[in-house]
Amino acid sequence: MAKIVAIIPAYNEEESLADVIAKTSQYVDKVIIINDGSSDRTAEVAIESGAERINHETNLGKGEALKSGFKAINDDSIIVTIDGDGQHNPDEIPDLIKPVIEDGADLVNGSRYMNGPEENTPAYRRVGQRVLDIATNISAGINVTDSQSGFRAFSSRAKDCFRFKDTGFGIESEMLVDAAEAGLKIVEVPITVRYDVDGSTKDPVTHGVGVLLKITKDKIVRTFKK
Repeated sequence: MAKIVAIIPAYNEEESLADVIAKTSQYVDKVIIINDGSSDRTAEVAIESGAERINHETNLGKGEALKSGFKAINDDSIIVTIDGDGQHNPDEIPDLIKPVIEDGADLVNGSRYMNGPEENTPAYRRVGQRVLDIATNISAGINVTDSQSGFRAFSSRAKDCFRFKDTGFGIESEMLVDAAEAGLKIVEVPITVRYDVDGSTKDPVTHGVGVLLKITKDKIVRTFKK
């Protein structure tokens, strides 16, 4: 069976990171932490916890962190992306990689909403996410229920199809668009999430509007290039 590598972008996640690494390591062969210019002990915790570490001297954004992580993988490993703040449950990693191994999926999207509304999601946040889901689905020609999920699995075939043009959190939508344009098989599986550990410093409304504008602009640019 192919090796499984977890990529964890991390910015100032020293409090949660050791636990995330320990739990993730139970299901993967290697954990790569991208320390994205953290000012706390994230870099040290990564090494102390037995993970491989890639350092960004300054905070470049999640898109750049994922780009560095994907670039570091030079074999046919299955890739899992998971956030470092403890929101995702590493025990669900087998559910993510199963469609890759058994059904030939190329991108498995972990969805909070596949089985209906997630009761712990703040209403204002879900409204914004729903708008982004619609915009992403229209742009990519797909039908996913959680376009902003950072908990995903990728086949080795998917690794080189991503542009990593968006340096920030718009990367989640961009990767779905890229996978769809490459003709890759995209599936979803249900996941759970913890909102009590949400360490995001971004205002969800401002973030949502910014991502929506990027999706729209990207769609226009790609349309004119065809």
